[in-house]
Amino acid sequence: MKKEIIYQTAHFTIGLVATLLLSMIMPIYAAAPLVLLAAWCREVYQRLMKGHHWFDCKSGCRLDMLFWTLGILTASIIRVI
Repeated sequence: MKKEIIYQTAHFTIGLVATLLLSMIMPIYAAAPLVLLAAWCREVYQRLMKGHHWFDCKSGCRLDMLFWTLGILTASIIRVI
């Protein structure tokens, strides 16, 4: 459980920081989808390395994407305010 908390905190933080940094050089409406695409590519890569199909996103993958998205949304709100 402790390991999962660390992983999800990392997903949130990386989504937040990456979006904030990219939004300094491009509009937020371009930075946010770019970070989300990078997160999705990372999750697909992880699934492929484990021998699963690229489209096989189970609960762990969905949880990871949820925290990536929360970080991206938080950064987007910060940049808009």
